Amino acid sequence: MSQNKKAFYYRPKTNQSSNPAVRWTFVILGWLFFVLGIIGVMLPVMPTAPFILLAAGCWARSSRRFHFWLINHKYFGKFVRDWEDNHAVPHYAKWLASIMMAASTVMLFYRLPEDMTWIAWLIAIVCSSVAIYLFRLPNAE
Repeated sequence: MSQNKKAFYYRPKTNQSSNPAVRWTFVILGWLFFVLGIIGVMLPVMPTAPFILLAAGCWARSSRRFHFWLINHKYFGKFVRDWEDNHAVPHYAKWLASIMMAASTVMLFYRLPEDMTWIAWLIAIVCSSVAIYLFRLPNAE
């Protein structure tokens, strides 16, 4: 017995600017961040999630159509909805981000010349702060 399932679409919470120049700026920035997020999917050294969230934020202020498309996207939609609704991040994403930041930081200590280790220490402090921030956020379901 086959039932027709209606697709559930999440309705975006938008706060569009009334200024056309501001809207176009946010549309362009949204696409720039989205493309950077897609590049981040393919490159292990570049993050994906922050760029996708920035794209969602830009499009929420500029384009209902693009924002609606992103929050209902097959791969990114749930992540964006969890962030917009609860500022929540999946537990596995917190661990993955922390492990990748730690690995990148350790590589810096081995790769940088002796006189530039201060950069590695600075990045280690920033990455540690980001990890602490991530683990303080609620877990997405």
